[in-house]
Amino acid sequence: MAIHFDQSGFEFAPEQIDTLQRIFDRVCFETRIPRHDIRAGRLAKFLMDEFKYGNTDELALTECGRWFCKRASSGQRDASREQHPQRQTRH
Repeated sequence: MAIHFDQSGFEFAPEQIDTLQRIFDRVCFETRIPRHDIRAGRLAKFLMDEFKYGNTDELALTECGRWFCKRASSGQRDASREQHPQRQTRH
């Protein structure tokens, strides 16, 4: 999945798109998220929003992307536990 221009009218310069693409690719690779997965789309939107609101440092934005993926995956595990609670056994 490639990063596209923001639909809100905010325009990214070519070098900004290159930076966002590098971060997106790095975080997807590290977290093993397929680039066409719905989670990758959410990550792309998160990164673009962060960049738009002033977080333009590549290292800081990479860390934010990692945090976002970690938080999202822990939320999925929590939801899975709620759907399938472990049975308690009596001794």
